[in-house]
Amino acid sequence: MVELKQIKHFVAVAEELNFRRAAERLHITQPPLSQSIKSLEETVGVKLFERNTRGVHLTKAGEAFLGESLETLSAAQRSISVARQAAQGEVGTLRLGYSASAIFSNPLTSALAKLLTERPLIELQLCEGNALSHIASLKAGKLDAAVLRADLDENTLAGLSVSRLGDEPLLVLLPPGHRLQAKPSISFGEIANERLLLQPATQRTFLRRQLETLADKAGVSLSHVVEVPDIGSMLCFVGAGIGITILPASAASMAHGLMAIPLADGDSSPPLLLACKQGNPLSEQLRDLVEAHLS
Repeated sequence: MVELKQIKHFVAVAEELNFRRAAERLHITQPPLSQSIKSLEETVGVKLFERNTRGVHLTKAGEAFLGESLETLSAAQRSISVARQAAQGEVGTLRLGYSASAIFSNPLTSALAKLLTERPLIELQLCEGNALSHIASLKAGKLDAAVLRADLDENTLAGLSVSRLGDEPLLVLLPPGHRLQAKPSISFGEIANERLLLQPATQRTFLRRQLETLADKAGVSLSHVVEVPDIGSMLCFVGAGIGITILPASAASMAHGLMAIPLADGDSSPPLLLACKQGNPLSEQLRDLVEAHLS
């Protein structure tokens, strides 16, 4: 097996065409250099240098080996550089999980934009899902960070670094001209007969479960529900007059042209959390930027 040290010795001799000068360049004595080259030639199975009274010259095999050796040394140096950059969080992949209603958080998106601007070599991978699945993926090492809208206990979050991004009021989103648009707040009782656009129950989001709980407390049956898989489509359907929806303030801020009225039955959505895998430089940088935005 050819060693990287032997390749460095070979390149020095090939460029200097003089064993003494090559040894001085490598800060070693000439005998171990000669032995290293001899061992290299034995491993490769061909002569790389011609040695005679006129000096040292590369053989045809040596000329070919030089080109490959230079590429090998360059690749090795790149590997070292990338490893150091990765350790400092300058390169690598940030795997970020999110739930549909959480990705609109301004502290998160602003921090993420700043991180990608400062570290343009970072690759961002996004994964949508619910809070519990993201927590499991974080602990299994499949995600580096996740923004969650959930009210989770300490045991569930054990082993993770968690930043609280704050609570948000729940808003009822109506199309322009809706009969309730002038109300200062809207209760579940007032929208009992409305077609309500919600996240699918199969997604198991905390927001969907919270709305079901609030409706149950108000004595309202959610019998006119249309399940919509993503927030963008939900807002589009509200604008088209297909139904109404209830979203946290950050998601509702994307509802251009719609009426946003506070929900009277609930003070706020589940808290917005940023959970990070500890010891990961990229997720720690994202957390620091988010917390700086909040302070």
